[in-house]
Amino acid sequence: MTEKDISDSRLIQLLQGEEDTARGALTMLYLRYAPRVRELAQCILHDSDEALDVAHDVFMAVWQHRSVLEGVVSPSAYLFRMTRNAVLNRLKHRRIVDDYASQPFDTISPYDPAATFSTREMAAMIRAAIAGMPPLRRKIFLMSRSRGMTYQQIAEAVGVSHKTVQYHIGIALKELRKVLSALMLFI
Repeated sequence: MTEKDISDSRLIQLLQGEEDTARGALTMLYLRYAPRVRELAQCILHDSDEALDVAHDVFMAVWQHRSVLEGVVSPSAYLFRMTRNAVLNRLKHRRIVDDYASQPFDTISPYDPAATFSTREMAAMIRAAIAGMPPLRRKIFLMSRSRGMTYQQIAEAVGVSHKTVQYHIGIALKELRKVLSALMLFI
């Protein structure tokens, strides 16, 4: 039997078994999902080293909490939530360290293993991606999308050229598309 022959639900069962079996199951789960976890973290954090740290932290947490995985129906959704929480924690930490105000994250609900991927979670990840943008890009993007300002109005308000506004909004949209495509890996 190969790695691909073992279902996700069976991997969860094996993770709760004897330590040698559980280690093999964790390895299979890691090989199957680590690239998705890293990609999602990278899309939001814009830091490959930090994304790799998030992936390792997520799978370390799976190992440490393997005895309580019994209620996990979808490892994909479970890992998405863990990744989301780890990324949000890192962004909160960045915000504190950098001492700048960003959108609060306390409105995000805690982990619920029975819940499925929702529009609210997607919105939270988009907010996190926007919060992770460089300050000028975030400001320009929010002026455009939240306030409905034209490129020219933004250029005058910020003191940059029309082309600079266009550039930053283009890059912001490209980053958000990456986040959304990474999120689709978990659906």
